[in-house]
Amino acid sequence: MSTYTNPIWDADFPDPHVIAWKGRFFAYATETAKHGSGFQVMESQDLVHWTHKGICFTPPWSKEHLWAPEVIAHKNALWMTYSALNPQTKKHDIGIAVASKPTGPFVHKAILVSGENNKVGVIDTTVHVEKDGSAWLLYSEEEPRRIVMCKLASDWLSTVGEPIEIVRPTEPWERGVNEAPTVLVRGGKYHLLYSAGWFESSKREASYCIAHAVSEKLAGPYKKTGAILASLPGRVWGPGHQCVVTVGKNKDDWLLYHGWSDTNEPRYGSNPRGRTLRLEKLRWQGGIPQAIAPTTTPQPAPGI
Repeated sequence: MSTYTNPIWDADFPDPHVIAWKGRFFAYATETAKHGSGFQVMESQDLVHWTHKGICFTPPWSKEHLWAPEVIAHKNALWMTYSALNPQTKKHDIGIAVASKPTGPFVHKAILVSGENNKVGVIDTTVHVEKDGSAWLLYSEEEPRRIVMCKLASDWLSTVGEPIEIVRPTEPWERGVNEAPTVLVRGGKYHLLYSAGWFESSKREASYCIAHAVSEKLAGPYKKTGAILASLPGRVWGPGHQCVVTVGKNKDDWLLYHGWSDTNEPRYGSNPRGRTLRLEKLRWQGGIPQAIAPTTTPQPAPGI
């Protein structure tokens, strides 16, 4: 049996998002100091061994705070949603870009959501497509740090209507943060995975985690069931900003996320590796994803 050991990419790869495309896997991430201004992309054939392919896109309208790219296939193309700092307003906007290949180059198409109506901006996008073909953009408003959604226009180059609130921070352990939405439909229900807490801090104050909520409808209301992946003191700190890839004949769900190692404090300027890429099998029981601990020992590899 083949195994893997976390981290599967032992370098800064924050806010990861992974897609399957023509028999390969491609991972996208926030910009890092090592690779410069632009979104990172990597390639793999097994979700475990990765090759860094450099930068796939730098928005023409921003060179700062290039955060949390997500990519989805649509109409024989690859569409990337992301956030970046608007140089005029100094707030975060959400853009969309298109490419014919997963490694790019991506081409800017539109600003989907302006952050000018929020105190700080808008970040952390994901696109969910319903059975009827309608597409919805879920994202985080930064202040208050809640998750909302808007319908995408038929050409995916604008949004329609006002934002609908999905969840907002309600629990003390969330530290005022609900962000990084992922939507899964299982058993006719909508399962929202999201991140809560502070993405960097001291170990004493570490709170970032992956949490779950469930609803009968995409627009909610959602019932929060709690954290499903949190820090493991002495091993991994601040696991979060997840995505899910379903693979193999058994349709197994695999959770990919970033986390800090135990070296120094879980924050930039202290931990030298940054937020590294990690992988766990997501298990379900009673229609709910089960709480798991981040692993650092050999685990059975995905059956691709």
